Amino acid sequence: MFDRAMAGIIATAAACGAAVMAVFALGFSLYALILPEVGAAGAAAIVALVAALGIALFALFAAYKRKQKEREAQALQAQLLEEAPMFGLGDIARERPIMALAVTALGGILAARHPTLARDLLSVVARFGGRH
Repeated sequence: MFDRAMAGIIATAAACGAAVMAVFALGFSLYALILPEVGAAGAAAIVALVAALGIALFALFAAYKRKQKEREAQALQAQLLEEAPMFGLGDIARERPIMALAVTALGGILAARHPTLARDLLSVVARFGGRH
């Protein structure tokens, strides 16, 4: 297992190194291509501008993906809230917050120690709640 993890880390490091080399090679080739036309300072400025535009596009793409995932998560959460049986649990939690905290902690410990039991209990509750 440790060998597999180390192989994954080494492969990731090699891929990152290759990506860095490709970016540097692209920058140098762009610099060499436009150097005769605009001079050293102009070529350096254009290479910096292209790099900044690339980073900005990557940031915009990442932000778009993040917002899309947030929207999907909110829609899924809303669907789960509509389908979940409540049985007046919100009132109990408001009336006895310490007891609600203790039950939540106990449930977390139970789920951590026996995840299959927790999964089975949740599937039973989900089936029971689906019949309403």
